[in-house]
Amino acid sequence: MIKHIVFTKFENPDEQAPVASEMLLALKDTIPQIRTIETGRDFKHSERSFDLALIVTFDTKEDLAIYDHHPEHEKARAYIKAHRTATATVDFEF
Repeated sequence: MIKHIVFTKFENPDEQAPVASEMLLALKDTIPQIRTIETGRDFKHSERSFDLALIVTFDTKEDLAIYDHHPEHEKARAYIKAHRTATATVDFEF
């Protein structure tokens, strides 16, 4: 199984993180390769914190690739890219 984790900082987190979260969670309804998906907003607001976490689980690396290039994911990605200040990601097998 594959776990895809993304952390994002936004220009205006109180406005943009909820919109991004909603867009990302809606992908479960349109991309059948998604096994599980969750988002979470940071509440600690430390110097090292990111504003939004995304955790997605897939059965295979191929499923992750399908998700990565899916048109609905591209829409969410475009919104996030337009408003982010930083992003970090990790993809791993478990």
